[in-house]
Amino acid sequence: MNFRSCFKLKYFIIAGLTLIVLIFPLILSPFRLNLAIEMLIFSLFATSFNLLYRYSGLLPFGHGAFFGIGGYVTALLFNHLAHIPLLLTLSIAAIAGLVAGVFIGLFCIRLKGAYFAFISLAFQMFLYTLAFSWRTLTGGDDGMGVTRPDLDLPFLSKISMMDEGNIYWFILVIVILGIVACYFFLETPIANSIVCVRENEIRASFLGYDPFLTKLVNFSLASFLAALSGSLFVFFEKFIGTSSMNLDMSLTVVLMTVIGGSGHFLGPALGASLYILVQDWISNLTDRSWLIMGILFVFVVLYLRGGVISLFQSEKMGKIRLLIRGRGN
Repeated sequence: MNFRSCFKLKYFIIAGLTLIVLIFPLILSPFRLNLAIEMLIFSLFATSFNLLYRYSGLLPFGHGAFFGIGGYVTALLFNHLAHIPLLLTLSIAAIAGLVAGVFIGLFCIRLKGAYFAFISLAFQMFLYTLAFSWRTLTGGDDGMGVTRPDLDLPFLSKISMMDEGNIYWFILVIVILGIVACYFFLETPIANSIVCVRENEIRASFLGYDPFLTKLVNFSLASFLAALSGSLFVFFEKFIGTSSMNLDMSLTVVLMTVIGGSGHFLGPALGASLYILVQDWISNLTDRSWLIMGILFVFVVLYLRGGVISLFQSEKMGKIRLLIRGRGN
């Protein structure tokens, strides 16, 4: 098969997968459609995490804080400003995550390695304690229920968000826009400077880059996308609790990213989808889902360091074909 045929086949497969994703509400049961929506939301969340982990070389143990910030801001706006437009609510929640990212980043990105990881975790635990203790505002460990508003677009009739198909398509559009924006950001000179700073801060500073400002921009963008995913999560679930901001949330996004493969742009999205599917399957078999996911994580780290997405690379696929043929013979 020549290069042109491979190129056509690649885009034929992408077009086919896109069509299948678009018609999910027509072919999936309500339960499976809910799983698909969760996969979309956490794909965006994992992509935001990978901006820091892969491109800045930073491992934030407290990335779940921004997911929770977006969720709590959304819930408060839904409950106290009932007539605010849905898209404006999502925008405010994402901007709140951006502002929090700038503030927290001023303290965190001055550090590296374990120091960065644990100070980001410290900020998350502070925000978690605040959400847990401030019951009059957040509901504490009881959480807050919200009423999901309809989508009101200019010059169009109001779109009901009680229909699960409409919810799926709405979240699909938002997530795709977020991931595409992230992709184009990584093609800009700013992204090149981020990678340069990751490789060698001293050399980057000699080239005229500001390592602190460069990392702060990336940290803030990752916080923006994480808050947007948290906002979508609350919109979908119609509930927010402290579990949206605890340590489990931050560890979950680490698992998703590593399992999928941080070395490829779409690896975290694949990892998020696989994580949700596997966790759902395991939870139907046993209540020890975290143990199984931990074993899977160790297996990926030891034997599949490029993540699951590396299996689709040409070299790995060639080895798999040879292995299958050898067993067939």
